[in-house]
Amino acid sequence: MSRVQPVLSRSETALVDQVARITRSKRSDVLRNALAVYHWYVRQAVSGARVVARQGSGQEVILETAELSALEAEAHKLSSRELGLLARKLAATKDTGEAARLRERLARGFYGI
Repeated sequence: MSRVQPVLSRSETALVDQVARITRSKRSDVLRNALAVYHWYVRQAVSGARVVARQGSGQEVILETAELSALEAEAHKLSSRELGLLARKLAATKDTGEAARLRERLARGFYGI
């Protein structure tokens, strides 16, 4: 079985070298681990799995595949009346955390995500 060598740019090669140096492992191990993570991510995306991510504010968001998001988008879209109510709440709030949450809900409701 022949080996397949990935073609890396100079910056990618430098990054692999840096990670290998920091983790005190071989370059091949760094590449193998990166490919394992990539394989896991692709498998999750293709199988329609959900991935939970945490935003900077600490709020958890569920990331889904594009196919599932497109199918569920219509159910998540807010009407113009609901968007207007959220916009009024946003204008009236003085709490920055609540304002950030309302802005995100407005964007998600507008796009149906």
